[in-house]
Amino acid sequence: MQKKLWNTICTFIAIVLTASAQTVDDGKKLFEYERYRSSIEVLKKNIAVNPQDINAWYWLTRSQLAAGFTDSADLSVQQIPANIKSQPLGKVIQGALLLHQEDSLTSLQLFMEAMGTKRKKDPAILLAVANAIIDAPKGNLHRAIELLQDAADRDKKNTWIYLSIGDAYRKLYNGSEAVKAYQEAIDADNNNAEAYYKIGKIYQTQNNVEVFTEYYNKAIQADPDFAPVYYPLYYYYYFRDVNKALGYLQTYISKTDYSIDNEYMLTDLYYVSKKYNEAIQTAKQVLQKEGDQVKPRIYKLLAYSYDGLEDLTNAEKWMKDYFEKENDTNYVAKDFDLMGKIISKKTENTEGVIWYEKAYQLEKDTTAKIDYVKKIMVLYKGQKDYAKQAEWNGELYKLNAPFTNVDIFNWGVAYYNAKNYQMADSIFGIYATKYPDQTFGYYWRARSNAAIDTAMEMGIAIPHYEDMIGIALKDTADTNNKKWLIEAYGYIAAYKVNAEKKYDTALELYDKILELDPANNDAEKYKEILEKIMAEQAKQSSKDPRSNHLKK
Repeated sequence: MQKKLWNTICTFIAIVLTASAQTVDDGKKLFEYERYRSSIEVLKKNIAVNPQDINAWYWLTRSQLAAGFTDSADLSVQQIPANIKSQPLGKVIQGALLLHQEDSLTSLQLFMEAMGTKRKKDPAILLAVANAIIDAPKGNLHRAIELLQDAADRDKKNTWIYLSIGDAYRKLYNGSEAVKAYQEAIDADNNNAEAYYKIGKIYQTQNNVEVFTEYYNKAIQADPDFAPVYYPLYYYYYFRDVNKALGYLQTYISKTDYSIDNEYMLTDLYYVSKKYNEAIQTAKQVLQKEGDQVKPRIYKLLAYSYDGLEDLTNAEKWMKDYFEKENDTNYVAKDFDLMGKIISKKTENTEGVIWYEKAYQLEKDTTAKIDYVKKIMVLYKGQKDYAKQAEWNGELYKLNAPFTNVDIFNWGVAYYNAKNYQMADSIFGIYATKYPDQTFGYYWRARSNAAIDTAMEMGIAIPHYEDMIGIALKDTADTNNKKWLIEAYGYIAAYKVNAEKKYDTALELYDKILELDPANNDAEKYKEILEKIMAEQAKQSSKDPRSNHLKK
């Protein structure tokens, strides 16, 4: 029985020891894959089994610092057993933490103690010190390169030394030297995915698509599980081919640590690629996981996705949740634009235009502002609020938007429909100045002034009708010209009769109408009335003795 129990214990110890050896390597690999949370978890388990493993402590604290968990790294350093804390690598660990905490003097002292003064310095310690300097926010990168070159002289085939040299040069924005170092890492190990990936990143900053995609693909061939390489490919294709981007993002998520930010990215990409149902499903999963801690933009993504499905009720609900939960300083013009679109589709009330006006006020880009103004004008026109339509048309003019003759015409008509005839006259004056060979400006100036002079006492419409006549007579076959000529002759004739009592001139104008439209009953009627009036006047004149005396 005791022998059986002893065998079981030995087997358990063997498993534990094997797991311990593996987990340090696994933790280091996870660190290289930038899976810092997983690395921390694995290394903590290893340390729980073997707290004397200095390598486990080194990779644990380095992972914590890389993840931004400085406080956790500080706690880990405090927990390192004293007997190994004084070892060279233990001093590097302490120095790395202090350098992150901006205690450069104490960290330098620890690094010097770790490296020692012997002629035969340990290249592994030189590498660890250099990496601590490179990893720190304000490390002396030139000093790190000196240490790494010393390490390379002592260990010429160590691919990790060349990788670190490349990292230092890359932080110094020296791309050519960084590429050279990464290439040396590849020469030492042609399956080094990280080196290919980092060369690709340098060429991507230069927008050299052919070269960076080549190196990214080499990284994938070298190690398909190297997660970091999939992210820049996702981001590059996000703006060019959303389906490709989706594939890279899904691969990246499957090979990296879980992150709620990844879920946000996936939701966003589902929406952009018009996979609205998938976007909604992923967003709701995020809501379930995050609860009250969810970022408000998830509500916006839900609203956009429901809008894509033309489910306006749900789109409006989620957008209102977004406005309720998001800080108003984070609102962007597109938020109000979407709400304006949703409300305008659902109802004909004035609420939709209010949202577009908010979008306009928040927007900085002139082209986008012009687009909002046009949407606002359409809505006000639909509501027959012509005064507001005209007012916003004025905003369009202030933005120096490209104005065609149609734009000016619509602006003037809006003021005319709003019964602001003075402004209508001004706008059609602009039209007449810009397009002097067209009838529209003159005609609508005449109409606007006629609306001002309703008693037909001032004759202020006459000059504009006459200007219009001068242009329209060039093409009387044109239906519009013919109609407006008849109107102009009729108006001027009425003025001549009522205001000036010039019946002969009025008769000539009615004759001109009949030349254009022989069947014009009004012209015939008014002409007949005038002729009777003139005949009666002639008859009365012949009976007047003073008239006969004057004749003699």
